Amino acid sequence: MNDKIPFLPIEEMTPTFVISALSETQDWGLLASGIPEAWGRSKGAGITVAVLDTGAPNHIDLNDNLLPGLNCAGTQDEVDRQGHAFHVSGIIAARQNGFGVIGVAPECKILPIKVLDNSGRSSFQSVIDGVRLAIEHGADIINMSLGSPTEPPHELHQIIKEAHNRGIIIVAAAGNDGGSVNYPARYDEVIAVAALSKDGSMARFSSHGPQIDAVAPGVDIYSTYLNNQYALLNGTSQAAPFIAGICALLLSWSRNNAGAPPIKNTQEMLQRLDDLCDSKGRVNSPGRDGDWGFGIPSFANYMPWRSQ
Repeated sequence: MNDKIPFLPIEEMTPTFVISALSETQDWGLLASGIPEAWGRSKGAGITVAVLDTGAPNHIDLNDNLLPGLNCAGTQDEVDRQGHAFHVSGIIAARQNGFGVIGVAPECKILPIKVLDNSGRSSFQSVIDGVRLAIEHGADIINMSLGSPTEPPHELHQIIKEAHNRGIIIVAAAGNDGGSVNYPARYDEVIAVAALSKDGSMARFSSHGPQIDAVAPGVDIYSTYLNNQYALLNGTSQAAPFIAGICALLLSWSRNNAGAPPIKNTQEMLQRLDDLCDSKGRVNSPGRDGDWGFGIPSFANYMPWRSQ
């Protein structure tokens, strides 16, 4: 039996490269979600997000926020030679530095853990080892833009439960096959994220179902890429880090503000995410109730932030 997990394939397998303007670009997802309004309260400082992906990126817009990379993919080194981790990491934590792009949580730290090899595939054991490394290195949040339609060995669920029981927030991409939610997003302990299009509908490629906890921008997402470039990509691989970045904003704010709602586990994080959703803007579709989760978070609707 093949025990390799392909990372969730992007809808556009060949990225669209963009020459960056001589200024800092805010992706459409940031504006649609009211993220710039949140930066006056939190930019994710003090939070570490473990990115279990294709390795450690090296990009001028990311390097100040990168911790030393770790490797359990069986490759020669921890470097991302594929580009997937570049894009995912930039969505979370590209620096606010006046050029390139800016991530959702531009002051959080990224802990790159290489669990996918240079072709974007992995054994279940590598993912298990990656979650264990994230626990050992003190990650606050784990992002996994990867998945498998095949149920993994029991050991993966067990290590995810261990991380969950330690209060680590785990976020994963739902899948790009238009079908049911993939693993590990399918686990109850994981925040499963589907992809949203610019028109407010679920992306046609996105996996869906009652396991979805949130949807986030996942079409034409502009972020960091190989060789100090920037690229537009599509996928739930892009939607998951968007939610991971929002979790970093919320967790940082909760820890650093007396009287803020506590966030000690995934259930409390899910409640905070639900609080952020615009009741008038919740995505829905006839005949697909239950596919959407909370919808797109909007910080403008989070009343405690307005009152402080």
